[in-house]
Amino acid sequence: MKHSVACLIVALVTGSAFTSTAFGQSDFYIRSQFSNGKFTGFHEILTEPEPGYHQVSYCDRLFWVSSTTVIWTEEQNAAGQTLVLEENDGSSRTIVCSDNAAFATLDDLGLSRREVAKIRRANEPLDMKSSRLRTIRDAFKQFK
Repeated sequence: MKHSVACLIVALVTGSAFTSTAFGQSDFYIRSQFSNGKFTGFHEILTEPEPGYHQVSYCDRLFWVSSTTVIWTEEQNAAGQTLVLEENDGSSRTIVCSDNAAFATLDDLGLSRREVAKIRRANEPLDMKSSRLRTIRDAFKQFK
Protein backbone atom coordinates (compact mmCIF):
# COMPACT_ATOMS: atom_id res chain seq x y z
CA MET A 1 0.00 0.00 0.00
CA LYS A 2 2.79 2.45 0.94
CA HIS A 3 4.54 1.63 -2.31
CA SER A 4 1.38 2.43 -4.32
CA VAL A 5 0.89 5.76 -2.56
CA ALA A 6 4.54 6.68 -3.11
CA CYS A 7 4.28 5.83 -6.84
CA LEU A 8 1.10 7.87 -7.13
CA ILE A 9 2.73 10.91 -5.49
CA VAL A 10 5.80 10.64 -7.74
CA ALA A 11 3.56 10.37 -10.82
CA LEU A 12 1.50 13.42 -9.80
CA VAL A 13 4.56 15.56 -9.01
CA THR A 14 6.32 14.55 -12.24
CA GLY A 15 3.18 15.12 -14.31
CA SER A 16 2.58 18.55 -12.84
CA ALA A 17 6.21 19.50 -13.45
CA PHE A 18 5.89 18.64 -17.15
CA THR A 19 2.55 20.40 -17.35
CA SER A 20 3.87 23.63 -15.86
CA THR A 21 6.78 23.58 -18.32
CA ALA A 22 4.43 23.19 -21.27
CA PHE A 23 2.13 25.94 -20.06
CA GLY A 24 5.09 28.26 -19.40
CA GLN A 25 5.93 28.39 -23.10
CA SER A 26 4.35 30.89 -25.44
CA ASP A 27 3.76 30.97 -29.16
CA PHE A 28 3.96 34.19 -31.16
CA TYR A 29 1.80 35.04 -34.16
CA ILE A 30 1.45 37.94 -36.56
CA ARG A 31 -2.27 38.37 -37.02
CA SER A 32 -3.92 40.33 -39.81
CA GLN A 33 -7.30 41.94 -39.40
CA PHE A 34 -9.61 44.37 -41.12
CA SER A 35 -9.93 47.86 -39.65
CA ASN A 36 -13.08 46.68 -37.84
CA GLY A 37 -11.03 44.00 -36.03
CA LYS A 38 -12.30 41.01 -38.03
CA PHE A 39 -9.60 38.34 -38.35
CA THR A 40 -8.19 37.67 -41.84
CA GLY A 41 -5.14 35.44 -41.27
CA PHE A 42 -2.02 34.72 -39.23
CA HIS A 43 1.56 33.46 -39.44
CA GLU A 44 3.50 31.93 -36.55
CA ILE A 45 6.96 33.36 -35.86
CA LEU A 46 9.77 31.92 -33.77
CA THR A 47 11.67 33.09 -30.70
CA GLU A 48 14.70 30.90 -31.48
CA PRO A 49 16.76 30.65 -34.67
CA GLU A 50 15.87 27.92 -37.16
CA PRO A 51 17.37 27.12 -40.57
CA GLY A 52 15.69 29.15 -43.32
CA TYR A 53 14.44 31.83 -40.91
CA HIS A 54 15.67 35.42 -40.70
CA GLN A 55 16.26 37.47 -37.55
CA VAL A 56 14.04 40.54 -37.22
CA SER A 57 13.18 42.99 -34.48
CA TYR A 58 9.53 43.82 -33.84
CA CYS A 59 8.93 46.52 -31.21
CA ASP A 60 12.38 45.97 -29.68
CA ARG A 61 12.07 42.15 -29.41
CA LEU A 62 13.97 39.63 -31.52
CA PHE A 63 12.14 37.01 -33.57
CA TRP A 64 12.88 34.72 -36.50
CA VAL A 65 10.58 34.72 -39.52
CA SER A 66 10.40 32.98 -42.88
CA SER A 67 10.60 34.98 -46.08
CA THR A 68 7.05 33.81 -46.83
CA THR A 69 5.85 35.51 -43.63
CA VAL A 70 7.66 38.71 -44.55
CA ILE A 71 6.08 38.78 -48.01
CA TRP A 72 2.69 38.10 -46.42
CA THR A 73 3.08 41.05 -44.01
CA GLU A 74 4.09 43.28 -46.94
CA GLU A 75 0.96 42.23 -48.82
CA GLN A 76 -1.28 42.72 -45.79
CA ASN A 77 0.18 46.19 -45.17
CA ALA A 78 -0.28 47.13 -48.84
CA ALA A 79 -3.91 45.98 -48.65
CA GLY A 80 -4.52 48.27 -45.66
CA GLN A 81 -4.93 45.48 -43.11
CA THR A 82 -3.99 46.00 -39.49
CA LEU A 83 -1.15 43.77 -38.30
CA VAL A 84 -0.58 42.83 -34.67
CA LEU A 85 2.03 40.62 -33.07
CA GLU A 86 0.54 38.61 -30.27
CA GLU A 87 1.78 36.19 -27.67
CA ASN A 88 -0.37 33.15 -26.99
CA ASP A 89 0.46 31.24 -23.82
CA GLY A 90 -2.36 28.74 -24.21
CA SER A 91 -4.83 30.45 -21.91
CA SER A 92 -4.63 34.05 -23.08
CA ARG A 93 -3.42 36.24 -25.92
CA THR A 94 -1.45 39.43 -25.36
CA ILE A 95 -0.66 42.01 -28.04
CA VAL A 96 3.10 42.58 -28.10
CA CYS A 97 3.28 44.97 -31.06
CA SER A 98 0.62 46.76 -33.08
CA ASP A 99 2.74 49.15 -35.17
CA ASN A 100 2.28 48.28 -38.86
CA ALA A 101 5.51 50.13 -39.68
CA ALA A 102 7.46 47.84 -37.31
CA PHE A 103 7.02 44.73 -39.45
CA ALA A 104 9.98 43.76 -41.62
CA THR A 105 10.11 43.91 -45.39
CA LEU A 106 12.31 41.69 -47.54
CA ASP A 107 14.65 44.65 -47.96
CA ASP A 108 15.18 44.70 -44.16
CA LEU A 109 16.50 41.13 -44.03
CA GLY A 110 19.98 41.96 -45.30
CA LEU A 111 19.62 39.80 -48.40
CA SER A 112 21.20 40.63 -51.74
CA ARG A 113 19.02 42.15 -54.46
CA ARG A 114 19.24 38.89 -56.37
CA GLU A 115 18.00 36.87 -53.36
CA VAL A 116 15.11 39.30 -52.78
CA ALA A 117 14.11 39.15 -56.45
CA LYS A 118 14.26 35.34 -56.41
CA ILE A 119 12.06 35.15 -53.31
CA ARG A 120 9.56 37.59 -54.78
CA ARG A 121 9.40 35.66 -58.07
CA ALA A 122 8.91 32.37 -56.22
CA ASN A 123 5.95 33.82 -54.30
CA GLU A 124 4.12 35.45 -57.20
CA PRO A 125 1.05 33.84 -58.72
CA LEU A 126 1.88 31.76 -61.80
CA ASP A 127 0.08 34.12 -64.18
CA MET A 128 2.32 37.02 -63.06
CA LYS A 129 5.70 35.28 -63.55
CA SER A 130 6.01 35.92 -67.26
CA SER A 131 3.64 38.84 -67.56
CA ARG A 132 4.56 41.97 -69.47
CA LEU A 133 2.49 43.91 -66.93
CA ARG A 134 4.72 42.61 -64.12
CA THR A 135 7.74 44.10 -65.84
CA ILE A 136 5.98 47.46 -66.20
CA ARG A 137 4.78 47.31 -62.57
CA ASP A 138 8.32 46.61 -61.33
CA ALA A 139 9.73 49.50 -63.35
CA PHE A 140 7.40 51.97 -61.63
CA LYS A 141 7.60 50.58 -58.07
CA GLN A 142 10.17 53.15 -57.00
CA PHE A 143 7.82 56.04 -57.88
CA LYS A 144 5.18 55.23 -55.22
